[in-house]
Amino acid sequence: MDMIGLTVLSESEGWLHQLDPTDALTTFCEQHRFSMDRYDYDQHTFLDLLDYMDFQEFEHYLFVLRGPGERTLRLVAYLQQRMLHVQFHLINERGDVLFGDPYFLDKTIPLEGTTGYTQPIELQDALMSLFTGVYPDTALRQPQPLRHVYVETTDLLDSITPTLFDQMTINSLLYIDQSTRHDLPVIELMSRTPVLLAFSDTLSFSVRDRLATFERSDLDAAIKKWHETSVVSNPEQRIGILDYATLTGMPSSHRLFIHRDGIYADYGKQLLLSEAFDLSICQLRQNQLATWEALAPITQLALYPILFQLASAFQGTSQFVTPYSVFELPRTEGKLGPLTMIGIQNNEGCFAFELGTNQLFETDETFLAILEADQKERFDILPERLGTDYESAIQTYKELIYHG
Repeated sequence: MDMIGLTVLSESEGWLHQLDPTDALTTFCEQHRFSMDRYDYDQHTFLDLLDYMDFQEFEHYLFVLRGPGERTLRLVAYLQQRMLHVQFHLINERGDVLFGDPYFLDKTIPLEGTTGYTQPIELQDALMSLFTGVYPDTALRQPQPLRHVYVETTDLLDSITPTLFDQMTINSLLYIDQSTRHDLPVIELMSRTPVLLAFSDTLSFSVRDRLATFERSDLDAAIKKWHETSVVSNPEQRIGILDYATLTGMPSSHRLFIHRDGIYADYGKQLLLSEAFDLSICQLRQNQLATWEALAPITQLALYPILFQLASAFQGTSQFVTPYSVFELPRTEGKLGPLTMIGIQNNEGCFAFELGTNQLFETDETFLAILEADQKERFDILPERLGTDYESAIQTYKELIYHG
């Protein structure tokens, strides 16, 4: 019996999103030897997808596309070109065949009601990650797959080993630092690999111009100041720090900068990986291992950009309640559970920020005192600090923390 894979996708501005099947579609698949398939386009590369398709031993594979999707069509054509023993098909939600054999389906697939996807990955987020080196899920996979690539000009595309682009994650960005053009190097690249391409005029503003620039020594001093005083300064209200990951020594092997004079690990061109353009991703990674020593433990380095961005939301100076900095209690270096909430105090008031939901809410000094004691496992100081309000304050805190 032939095995037929089926997946439902939507595309938004080139980003691909996996949709959940409806009950009707799941039942249909069970009845008609279709295997309902899911794939993570954020974490896996084009080569991973080819290996996966090979391993699954499908004879046919059907992509169902909700809405328009020029890049989905290019992805299906790419797979077909690379894998002759699987027949790929693409249909839209009306059942029109966009790629593959129009007579392959002899039954109507129930496609009504397959809706929605989570928050689309926006171009702005991708460019933030490219220029800062900070990714929300760095811990998920090591070494990190190649996410985003910066190319100075389109004519450099001809010099780069074509297989490099196959090793980018499917939902990643190739950013070219010129205004939009479709010259021969771009056309040739697009015909080979269905990468997502953006030019400097794709966004209405430059993400890079909204980032703060630091020397490594200044960044080291800023992190020490945070440790010692809980203060994170961002007087110009910048949205992030250029080359943060490389400057602080985070293990960031997931972005490349391709300039005329070579391939670099950072935009500021302080870490040259190769003067030659024909290196494989493995060789580039090997060269990237010789990065700077980390300025602080990785969990703290991952948290600092969030604090820096939050500091931009307020006028004046903000202090942050975290386990790693001195607020009213000494900082902790010990084993800590996952951090779910941080406190903020400034001349606008007291606030708490929930890391899981990115929600900011107003609170008071009592709440921040309990939050700090909780983070640092120092509940022993609270009865004296809170006096007769102790029981009710703790109750309020628990309700907020555990039940939102």
